[in-house]
Amino acid sequence: MESRVVLLLNDLLHYADGSERTLRLIWLNPDNSGAAVIDIHDPRAWPVFTTTIQLVDDVMFGHARLLKDDPLAVVAGDHQLSNARKAARDRAWKIIAPLVRNEPAIFLSRSRGPLVSDACQLHRVPHQTVYSYLRRYWQRALSINALLFDWDRCGAKGASRGSNPAVKRGRPRKFDIGDGVNVNDDIRKVFRIAIHRYYLKGKRYSLADAYHTMIKDFFCDKDVDPDTGRVVHRYRLGLEPAGDLTSESGKYTKPTLVQFRYWYERDNQLFDIKRRRIGEKNYDKDMRGYIGTSNAEVWGPGARFQIDATIADVYLVSRLKRDRIIGRPVLYIVIDVFSRMIVGLSVGLEGPSWVGGMLALANAAEDKVNYCKRFGIQIEPEDWPCHHLPAILLGDRGEIESRYIDTLANNYRVTIENTASYRADWKGVVEQRFRLLPAKFKPYVPGYVEPDFRQRGVRDYRLDAVLDLEQFTEILIADILYYNNHHELRTYDKDRDLIADEVLAVPSDLWDWGIRNRSGCLRTYPIEGIRFHLLPTAQATVTEKGIRYDGSYYICEMALKERWLDRARQRGHWRVPISFDPRDREMIFLHYATDFQGFVPCSLTDRSRADRQISEWEIGQGRADIAARSAKHQAKQTLAKADLSAHIEEVVLRAQSQVPLSAESNLARTSKIRKNRAEERQRIADKEAFGAGISQDRKVQDNVIPLRQTASDMYSEPDITEMLTRNSQDEPSSKSDS
Repeated sequence: MESRVVLLLNDLLHYADGSERTLRLIWLNPDNSGAAVIDIHDPRAWPVFTTTIQLVDDVMFGHARLLKDDPLAVVAGDHQLSNARKAARDRAWKIIAPLVRNEPAIFLSRSRGPLVSDACQLHRVPHQTVYSYLRRYWQRALSINALLFDWDRCGAKGASRGSNPAVKRGRPRKFDIGDGVNVNDDIRKVFRIAIHRYYLKGKRYSLADAYHTMIKDFFCDKDVDPDTGRVVHRYRLGLEPAGDLTSESGKYTKPTLVQFRYWYERDNQLFDIKRRRIGEKNYDKDMRGYIGTSNAEVWGPGARFQIDATIADVYLVSRLKRDRIIGRPVLYIVIDVFSRMIVGLSVGLEGPSWVGGMLALANAAEDKVNYCKRFGIQIEPEDWPCHHLPAILLGDRGEIESRYIDTLANNYRVTIENTASYRADWKGVVEQRFRLLPAKFKPYVPGYVEPDFRQRGVRDYRLDAVLDLEQFTEILIADILYYNNHHELRTYDKDRDLIADEVLAVPSDLWDWGIRNRSGCLRTYPIEGIRFHLLPTAQATVTEKGIRYDGSYYICEMALKERWLDRARQRGHWRVPISFDPRDREMIFLHYATDFQGFVPCSLTDRSRADRQISEWEIGQGRADIAARSAKHQAKQTLAKADLSAHIEEVVLRAQSQVPLSAESNLARTSKIRKNRAEERQRIADKEAFGAGISQDRKVQDNVIPLRQTASDMYSEPDITEMLTRNSQDEPSSKSDS
């Protein structure tokens, strides 16, 4: 047996019998025998009495069906309504409230008339107003909000107005010449052309510039001034390609900037216009909305590291010469996405590149206790427990897209991800750290660059620089230790497990919780091998003084054992591949395939002792200083050399003038060289003897036995003629002995 249909107050019955009526049940007899209904779509409808049985039968036999959705129900919160709309609604309800409560008399036409008349006299409103209020109340779901006026439908919002060419829309002008012009379809077409031709070209054109260029090109004629020969523009009179721009008074007319701006906003998608003006990449990076989160892409510590670089807003000085300002350092940060823990850093003077990025990544895999110890900071392992490589590394194309990245991926199973160009928002976690870290130390660091840098009257912050690179790194390490262990991330979006375990959003707490509950992503490798594969490579030369790279000499036990230096001196130099750390040139790594590690460390020799414990940049700076001083000394050296040449020439000329003309032959002169040499030696000996300057009366008279004089008591080496003469004298005796 079919269930009986139960009708309720405010039900809608739609009849599909050709009449397409929709009746609302607005009253039920207490004994459920009679009812009153009204057609909700008929603007002249009034309540009609019927029986409940008739309505139920219409539904049961398919003549009508009950509607679930009410098309005329008005549901609005008071906070969404303006005060004027609420005041008009309340006034209408005050007028009809006594009437609608008088049921069923208000439904009968003979009793409705006197009730409406009394209300009109009481509230001083016309009959038609009361009837419209009653009809709206009954047709729109019997609620007080049914009396809200449809002001949102007034004015034909978004629709274009029709215009009479002879009548100007809008208020009359007060100051401008002419009556103005109605913007028709032709003028709107010109507006669209001007927007695409001028405004969308780039940032050079403002909207006002595009308007003025449009007026010049489309609403003006060009004439040549016969007196000056210059091109002048005059407003065009008469019919235009854009329509009739001439008013009845004959004065020129043109569209105004206000009209141009209005139709620009009406006919264009403003966000698409802005996207095209500033470029898709910049718009997507700085202006687009976003609903995603980095935490949704990771499951624990080490799942993904993000790496990025920035130029720190601090000017530094040189360690070698502290009065020399060396500029701003480049800071690299590696951060774990899950915990926001800073796991690695690199501070250098090289521009953002693969070298700086890989040094930061090598630092991420390095033991932090030993690293901090190099800067005089004592920490415990739990203060910075990060010495791992990630499963995924996300960075810029500049640092990550390199020929060295295959080594990292193949040897350590790290998946490399590159962001698109100009899309720093794809690694927003590490980008946010660059704003957070300087906030901790900038009040205390001299040389920090404020936003008003280079403005007139502001002190030059570069002159305040006192920190060197090592001291700035020490401050950064202390800053990172504070951030990792104490800084609370108030905007960190936790998942359900973190909330259940009441984990505080501090990086170290998030890291520890992730290690205990979601480990498996972190990987530990020997730091020497990681450094070797991540450090930049170069070619060194094996010489007799050591393995030379960039002017410094290195040596290793293997090179000494295999006699590389001896071979280089006897057979010539050769080149070998190396890896090096630009931050510390005290050691290089020689590529050597036969070693099980693939490399051999080489240390500086004593010849290059001046290069110990300083960076590559500082070595280059020192050599540049030497070269600069040498260049300055070159002029003085050149003048001194000229003076030396002049003095030598003077002495030679003087000597030439003292040589007398000799009547002896050349043979006679050369045959006396030995005798002359002996006499000259004796003369020099007498002159330079220790007692040559002592007077005779001061000499001590002793009985001295003289030594036996030899043929030659001089100890100078013989010249070539003496040696040849001696050999010729010895030859006869040698022959006789034989």
